[in-house]
Order: sequence, then structure tokens, then C-alpha cells
Amino acid sequence: MDRTVTSGLGASPDGTVYDAAPLAAVSVDGDAARLVAAKPGATVTARPSGLSLADSTQSVQFTLPQLPKSGSGAYVSLQSRIADSGFYQVQVRVDPKGTVLLETLRVNAGVQTSLGYTWVPELRVKAGVPFVLETRISGTDAVAIDARVHAADATPKSWKLSLTDRAAKRLTTEGRTGVRLYLSRSTPALSVLFDDLQVTTPADEDPTTPTTPTTPTTPTTPTTPTTPTTPTTPTTPTTPTTPTTPSSDAAPVWNTAGARTAAGSALVGTTNYAVPAGALFVSAGGASSGTGTSASPFATVQSAVDRAASGATIVVRGGTYHESVVVPSGKKITIQSYPGEAVWFDGASTLKSWQGSGGRWFASDWKYDFDSTPSFTKGEADGTAAGWRWLDPAYPMAAHPEQIWVDGVAQQEVSSLDKLAPGTFFTDVANDRLYLGTDPTGRTVRASTLTKALSLRGEGAVVRGIGVRGYATSVWMMGTVTVEAPQATIENVVIYDNASTGLFVGASNATVRDVTLARNGLMGLGANYADALAIDDLLAVENNAEHFNTAPVSGGVKITKSRGVTVSDSAMLRNDGPGLWLDQSVYDVDIVGSDLVENQGAGAFLEISQKIDFVNNLVLRNVGNGVKINNTGGVNLWNNTIVGGDRPLNIVQDSRSASDPSVPGHDGRRPNPDPTMPWLIRDISIGNNVIAESAGNCTFCIEDYTHRYTPSELNIRTDGNVVQRNSATAPTWFVVWSRGAQNANPYVFNTWDSYRTTTGQDAHSTAVEGRPVTDLNGRLLAGITAVPQGVPAAVAPYLPAGPVTIGARFS
Repeated sequence: MDRTVTSGLGASPDGTVYDAAPLAAVSVDGDAARLVAAKPGATVTARPSGLSLADSTQSVQFTLPQLPKSGSGAYVSLQSRIADSGFYQVQVRVDPKGTVLLETLRVNAGVQTSLGYTWVPELRVKAGVPFVLETRISGTDAVAIDARVHAADATPKSWKLSLTDRAAKRLTTEGRTGVRLYLSRSTPALSVLFDDLQVTTPADEDPTTPTTPTTPTTPTTPTTPTTPTTPTTPTTPTTPTTPTTPSSDAAPVWNTAGARTAAGSALVGTTNYAVPAGALFVSAGGASSGTGTSASPFATVQSAVDRAASGATIVVRGGTYHESVVVPSGKKITIQSYPGEAVWFDGASTLKSWQGSGGRWFASDWKYDFDSTPSFTKGEADGTAAGWRWLDPAYPMAAHPEQIWVDGVAQQEVSSLDKLAPGTFFTDVANDRLYLGTDPTGRTVRASTLTKALSLRGEGAVVRGIGVRGYATSVWMMGTVTVEAPQATIENVVIYDNASTGLFVGASNATVRDVTLARNGLMGLGANYADALAIDDLLAVENNAEHFNTAPVSGGVKITKSRGVTVSDSAMLRNDGPGLWLDQSVYDVDIVGSDLVENQGAGAFLEISQKIDFVNNLVLRNVGNGVKINNTGGVNLWNNTIVGGDRPLNIVQDSRSASDPSVPGHDGRRPNPDPTMPWLIRDISIGNNVIAESAGNCTFCIEDYTHRYTPSELNIRTDGNVVQRNSATAPTWFVVWSRGAQNANPYVFNTWDSYRTTTGQDAHSTAVEGRPVTDLNGRLLAGITAVPQGVPAAVAPYLPAGPVTIGARFS
């Protein structure tokens, strides 16, 4: 670069002009161009006008003046073949440690698919030090894509990632090219410099020194980067940052990278449930006079429910159903999709009549006034005590259920008309107007106009093989789909982009199996009084999309006042809040074979509960504690891998007393005090775990803030673990260990030997200092060993057959 431009890229010496979006986020300072992502989740792109290629090689130099401060990090990309049908994208993710992930994506109409990715351990990005991203694309019947990333002063001899796209949705036409910056929703504002963007045609022999320079590009539809953690090529597509247009029958495919298995629902439209004799049929094209036969289907699901006898199965043909359905008490109903057909309950409508005025556009017939109560009690004001404030001042509109999409891109709600800007909207309820800050001309605008999808009030209800999206659910409504009677089954259901909680279970003996909960405004799954709840193969990803405060509720899954719960083979990924939270007297819980990765709160938060088996779980790179055990006892913590977090393992006792009825959290169905619920960190066994890479002040931390209990009274036993810290001074303490009433403060141990000598714990454990003990996926590195201990009888059923090992099992 050899020019200075304060807004955009200006024109090159040969007269080429460039597009940039947002224009004000792109500038040139005479040496390099700058892309500024002003907030979490922001995307900045740029592209030259008039350049369209099919086969090409591209190269660009990126520099991060500062590394990301937190979250999943920054994604910088080169894009190819940008056209109406989609584009290809080669991207590099740089996390707060400078770790590099290289990935190739294909984007079709806003839905992105990961074609392959790999970690690049030989490159560690540093602030202010440039690196180079390169890609090469060719072919039509089979599209070959090569990619590599390397230090600016290196000369690579081979491509790092090579793959071939033969899918029916491959992109074969020529298109534009350019660069892109995206920040994860958990990463603060950041800028990136780029320079020396070059594009060559196949005639050039050396792709590292192209001869046809050009400049950056913008995709026709922004995409969301992925956060994979396995250094192999995945077959699971990744998640778009902006939702696909709600009116589309295409099913988003969520990025499950970081999880050991692909948890979650089958794709909507791919299930194949048998159609029983006597089933009632529903079709979106049915007539109001339909009788429910295959030849004369009902037009709505509610019509079928109203006319069905208890025990009936309702088979829904493919299509979009804009309705709210109540299964009443006394009816045992199964609602399922027709084999191989995509069924969507969609709470959004298309808005078509717009008027423009002074850079604003409004619909003058907005008749919706949704309740914005920020709590589970309708009409209640936000809390004021610490831990009971629902709203973050940075996101004051979080509890407002209004949702708008423009061409599938979610818009942000603002509180007043004077705050309206591109990408935002304002609802003027008093004057029945909805204002947009983005010109809707020629675009599809969708708005949430219904509040709930399904209320299951009949015992034994079954819902399977459908998708639910786009509902303006108020917080106090508890969920877009609510289980309100016992024995319900939710299976192969996708619930995403709803305004508060996706799924709520408020009755006993429910089964939630093969379910995906994504990008819901407050939580993925909430449960209360849900005794004998069985959760299996659940995917909860990127929930609390509206950024409510972490407490009192948020994140992937929160379960309260329930007994006999199982969570197995599930994944809670990148939620804004805890991945999995047990709170308020949850008793007898098995959490097994699950993955809690890159959540903004704790990976797992076990609070004022009792009798928990936490076995064979993978807990990686959460921003809060890895596992926090707070006033909770009877815990078996065995064969887990817990890496990263403010404190990887944090066990604390605070002043809340189970004998004090004024303290919130008692189960009203139980005696008070409840002898099964002491709210004490007593009788905890910790064995065969990997506990590593603390970002806080200790790795393995046990504290009694009340100074009442000696170690022997707490009966916390630990052995057979691998415990790591990054250096002799980071974190400050290797171990913190409670001392009890005779001393005001706990023991703090700067060395493993002093901890083990003083406490007598971890006789067969291994301490490692100054180097990693796992790879980026959480697998134990070769040469890292401990002496695994025999597992308790309660734990053994949850471990795979074979010799006892250390850490979580990988298949």
C-alpha cells in the first residue's frame, strides 16, 4: 500500500476501485490496509470491483497489532468464486494464545460447510508480527482447493491443507476474490492489518510470487467461523454466524468441533419414522376442510391435535408451519415428520410494505407488543442484588423478544429511534411502526410474530423429526417448546434462533434425545422439577445469543430442583455462560461421556446440589472455571480431562446453609432441612483426571470460605491424576487446600512436593511443570503418565471396557 485513505480502500494507481463493508471499518495508512472489527461478532470485508476469476491463486499478508484478549479469537480469510450461489473461503483462526487453525469452507446461500481443517503447530502468531495466508483453487467437475499459512519470512515448499470438493453444491462458476475479518461473539474489538494481496491466474508458475496484484473482497453473505479442535479433516459442516433465512427449508448444520462425537439432532428432513396405521396427516397446503387422511390432510397441526384421540400419531408433511400448538392435558399425542421431509415450526413472518424517510425505513402496520419482563415472573422488574440481575448494561434489550432478519442476517434491536443505524432495528409500539436501519429494498425481511411453538401438557407426548425457529418467546414463558406433563419424549428436534430459552422441561420422566439447541437468546435447555430427566446426545451450542448476565441463568443447560438426572454423550459448546449448570438442590446426577468446550462461563458448574458422578467428560478452554463445585458433595470426579479455564478445578464452600429456609434454592417438595441435601463440599473423590493449563491463580483449588471445616471433616480424596501448570510462577499457586477453622486462610502450595507432603494426597499422581500435557484436542501426550487408581463402583459403569487409564477416553 502506498496511499492514505480514512474510509475504504480508495483507488489503486491503475484506477481500480474497491468495495468495503462496513466502509468506515476499512482504511489505508500508507503502509497497510486496516480492518477494524468494532465489537464481538463483527465482520469486515473488502473486494476489488471488476475482477472475476474461476481458477486462481491468492496470497495476502496479515498482521495482528494485538492478539485477541479472550474468546475463540479472530478469523482472517481469503475468499474465491464469490457469486450469487455462494463462495469458497480459506480462513485462519488465531486464538488468545496465538494458536493457529487453518480451515477451508464452502458457503451456499448462507449455509457453510467445513471441507477440512488442520492445526498449524509450527506457527504461533505474535502481536505485530506478520504472517502469510495462501490459497489455490481450480477445476469444475472436482474443485481442488489448497491452503497454507506461514511466517512472513518463511518459504514453504508444500501446501498444508489440500482437498477436493465433488459435492452437488460445489461452486463451478467464476467470481470475485478478497479478504475478510470476523471476530467470535466472545472476542472483544480488534483490528487487523493486511498488505500485499496478490492474485494470479493458472499461467503463473510460482504461486508464492504472483504477478497480478489486486485487493480485498467481500462475500455476498457473511459467514461464521468455526472453532474446531481436532487436527483431522471433519465431515460435519460448520455453523453460520448469521442464521439462514427463516423461510428456507434448509437446515443449518452446527459446528461440533471440539466435541469427541457429533452430538445433536439429525438434519431436519432426514429422519425416517414409520407411519402407523390410522395416523392423522397434516400438510401446509391442506384445506381447512381436511379430514386428516393422507388424501385430505389437515391444514394445521393444531387442527390435528384438536381432533385427535389420545394415543394418536400426527404425521406432518414437509413445509413451514407458522403456528403455536398446545397439546392439552389428557391427550397422549405423537407429532412426527413424514419420512424424509423437512418440517419447520417457524415463528417469523415476511414483512413487505416499507416506507423510507431520511435514511430510515419503516413498516407502518407493526401490531406486535411482546412482553419484555427480564425474569421468570411476568411483570417483575430486573433484580438488584448481585447474581440476580438478568440484564447486562451493555445489552439492555436482551429481554425484548423482537427478532428481525434481513436476507437471513440477524439485526440488533436498539432502545430508541435516535440509535438506529445499519444492522439495527427499533420497534415503536406506540405508533405501530417497526424501523430498520438497513435499506430493505429488494431484500427479504423476516420478523418474529409468534411467541411459542409447542406446549406439551398431555402426559406421554412425543415430538420427533422437526425443527423450531424464530419465535419471540418472553423469558417468563420458560421456553419456545415446553414440557409440562410427565413422560414426554423430544427426539431429533432442532430448536434455534428463538428469543429466550429453546426447550424447557418442567415435569418428570422426560427424555431429551438427539436434540440440537442453538443460538437461543437466553438458554438452550432449562429444567425444573424434572425428576428422572434423561438427556442423551444433546448439542447445546452458542446459546445466550442475547448476552444476558451469566447469573441467575444463562448458557447451554441449566437444571434446578430435580432428582435422578442423567446427561450422557452430549456437547455444550461456545455458550455465553456455563455449558452445564446444576443449581438449587439437584440430587443424584450422572454426567458422563460429554464435552464442555469454550463456554464463556464454567464448563460445568455444580452448585448447592448432591450426589453427582462426573465421569469421562472432556472440559476444554472454558473462560470461567473448567469445573466448579460449589456447596456440593458426594461427588465422584473420575477420568475427566479438564484443560484451561480461570481455575481448571475449583471446589468452594460458601456461607449458604441448607438449614436456613430463607436462602433461595430449597426444593419445596422436600423436608426442610433436607437430610439428602447438606450443601457441603464433603465426600468428594477425585481420581484419574487430567487437570491442566490454568489461566487463573491456581490449578487445583479447594477452599472453605467459612473456615469451619478441616480437611478430614470434608473428606476430599484425590489420587492418580495428572496435574499441570505452565511454569513455576504461572499460575501463582499449584494447589490451594482448605485448612479449616484453626486457620483463617487455606494452604497455598507453590510446589507439588510441599502440597503432597503436607496433605498426604495424590500419592500416585504426576505433576508436570513448564510444558503441556495434552494436545489441542485434550488427548494426553505421549510420555505423560500417572498410576491410575481403581475406580469406585458407582463410576465403573460409565467407563469403556478395558484397562483403567488417565483422563477422558477418545474413541
